[in-house]
Amino acid sequence: MLSRLALPFCLLLLANNVQASGLYFEARSDSMGGTGVAVSNRVGASFINPALLAILTPHNTYTNDEINKTQAFSLLLPTVGAEGSDSDNMIDKFDSLQDSYDGLETAINNGDSAEVEAFRDDLVLDLESLKGNVANVSAGIGAALVIPNRRMPMAVFYKSYIDAVGVADIAQSDIDTLNVLDPNNPPTEITDLDSQGVVLAGSVTDFGVALSFPLSIVNMPVRVGVSPKFQRIDTYHYSVNANNFDADDFDDDKYRNDENLFNLDVGVAFEPIEKLTIGLSARNLFSQTVKTVEAQGREFHYQVEPLITAGAAYDWSSVTLTTDIDLVDQTRFKEFDPVQYWRVGGELKATDWLSLRMGYRHDLKDNSVDIYSFGTGFAIGQAFKLDMSGSYGEDDAVGAVLQTSYHF
Repeated sequence: MLSRLALPFCLLLLANNVQASGLYFEARSDSMGGTGVAVSNRVGASFINPALLAILTPHNTYTNDEINKTQAFSLLLPTVGAEGSDSDNMIDKFDSLQDSYDGLETAINNGDSAEVEAFRDDLVLDLESLKGNVANVSAGIGAALVIPNRRMPMAVFYKSYIDAVGVADIAQSDIDTLNVLDPNNPPTEITDLDSQGVVLAGSVTDFGVALSFPLSIVNMPVRVGVSPKFQRIDTYHYSVNANNFDADDFDDDKYRNDENLFNLDVGVAFEPIEKLTIGLSARNLFSQTVKTVEAQGREFHYQVEPLITAGAAYDWSSVTLTTDIDLVDQTRFKEFDPVQYWRVGGELKATDWLSLRMGYRHDLKDNSVDIYSFGTGFAIGQAFKLDMSGSYGEDDAVGAVLQTSYHF
């Protein structure tokens, strides 16, 4: 059984991994390919690069409008996002398998040989169709309150994010047993299938404070940021017989491990020339590994590792172009191959109240599919903003983020 479980996890996930890149969802960032280290706005800065909370040049160079913006409270509540791929329709196939299994069990109990044969054949087809199937999903929520201060802007933030993968681990022995089942002389009852449905997941929840310090070095604007935070990591390992599989049960307490800890994000942003911003962020400086519960004699290790990302952005009056690159790779589960993302994006400020955005994300390790993204932002009056993004990629990978923010 262990060798069969290892095969779908270690091989299939390499080509089907669609995990989001930064343990957060934020609509403006996601619509521009996940960029943000050099271009994030104030409501998203605590998720991406805390240095960008101080987004304006310091030391008494503000215009009146800029002072008003700097002194405004901003509330991001909420941001909700998801991204995933189920090109094999794995969940629907498990539902069909369970219907066939229940039908076969009922037909045997009723002694109906014609129904036994029909449901036996259906169950074999269901098992065959599930071979090698895999589904991925990432989801998250978040909120932030930006508290204005010209000397030290700050934000209180919360975000929660989960990566999950489902795998169909089909045993050939089930198919062989069913193929020789005699409808006219069936067993008195059927046992649970040896085939397994498996869900493996890890989630990270952060609650912290982001602080930004505006500085000037030889008249060059520099911002330094730091985000101390409490962090909770949960792991899930759900593995059951295929005829009992229900993906909604994966987060039951008996399949979960968790650990609480302290962690830290830091960032810096500077403007070497007017309109050009260079950013660097280092998130989750203290690495942590949390084991899953043991199931079917196997356990996995979910990792939160330091992620160092560099970015650059050039801002014209109505167009912004930006790019980010991870300087180190990252691996959510120790047993899987790593990813390392390069991202590029842009924003067009079509009017005072409408922005249009596009982006692209590529895994330099080629262990995750390329993602294309797009989005828009609406300002409704002076106080309310609505941001949306969508994404798509190979293997039917799709995603969406919706968020609202308030400025007062």
